[in-house]
Amino acid sequence: MDQGVCTARKTVDTPDEDAIVFAMVDPNSTDSIRKAVINDLFGQAVSTIWEASVRNVQLPRHQIKELTEKKMKSLSAKYFSISPQHLHYYPSVLDAVANAPVQSADHTDETTTTPSNPKSKRKPGRPRKQKNKLKPNQPSILQFFSPAKQ
Repeated sequence: MDQGVCTARKTVDTPDEDAIVFAMVDPNSTDSIRKAVINDLFGQAVSTIWEASVRNVQLPRHQIKELTEKKMKSLSAKYFSISPQHLHYYPSVLDAVANAPVQSADHTDETTTTPSNPKSKRKPGRPRKQKNKLKPNQPSILQFFSPAKQ
């Protein structure tokens, strides 16, 4: 697609003479197309792209998706992690959720406490291979070598 002209190829390797070329937009009418697009996006009040801003965009909204009870319960637990300056972005919640007491950092239940004797930390890096130990009375190749003479 270039300047309103589309080049359609069957595959990427198709030579230019086998490609289909057609004009999707009349190159002589770009001003009228530009005005139509600006009007569709921003409305009658905006006539040039320099007057436009993101707040003026008038696109159709998606339908509101109703959340399941399970999802609402999951999200309500996360509600208190949202900072107050960003709460206006999210939909309003029930008063019972908004006025619920917030757990403080010093209040913990027994399921989140750490054990008094934590396991020793593992060393960083790749785990070392454990050497196989010989079982009693298991023959070894070392039996066939004589001890080194000094």
